[in-house]
Parts: sequence; C-alpha cells; structure tokens
Amino acid sequence: MLKYYDELKMRDVREALEKDVMTWPAVTRKQMMGCLCYFRGKKFFAFLVTDGVVLTKLSEVDRAKLSSQVESKPFEMAGRTASVWIQVQAKRPEHLQRVLPYVRKSYRAASAR
Repeated sequence: MLKYYDELKMRDVREALEKDVMTWPAVTRKQMMGCLCYFRGKKFFAFLVTDGVVLTKLSEVDRAKLSSQVESKPFEMAGRTASVWIQVQAKRPEHLQRVLPYVRKSYRAASAR
C-alpha cells in the first residue's frame, strides 16, 4: 500500500483514468512519493491520491477554470503546499468526466517543459 494512495478505494477510478491516459503517446505509470504517478517521458503530469487526482502542469487560468467546475484545492503533502499543483476530488469514475480534459492539458504541457 502506498502512503497517499489506497488501491482498494481507488481501483475503479484508476482503471477509468488509465483507460484513456495509458493510450496516449509516451505515457508510463510509476509509484513515487507514496502515490501512483503518470509520466510523459520523464515528466509527470498527474498522479492519483486516495479520493483524488492531482494535476501538475496546468496554467493558472486552467487551474481557476477547473476549480470553478469541481471540488479542488492546492495539493498538500507532509505539511507543504504545492500551490501550482491542483488536487481535484475523484471518488468515483464518473467524477473524471470534467477532469479528463484538464488531465490532457497537463499531459500536453509536460512535453513543452
């Protein structure tokens, strides 16, 4: 079991997310920082935590748009806040519908940085 990710609670969400993202070019999955991370090449663009998805490569404008559509917050780990990483609630696969376009934006941005 990973520190910040519980596969028993998140299996359905993970499978729904991976149905899309694992078909995108150069995407791999790796356990890192106690989470399940998704990479484009060597840069990670998203990761799963229990009850949510964290997006790491969104612009400030996209973070604001996403926050207006779904419950979200800046990502926190070990008492530190990553203000440019946004954590959105995803407790069930259907919660991913609004999030997936932003996952793709984060994926695209991972190639430009």
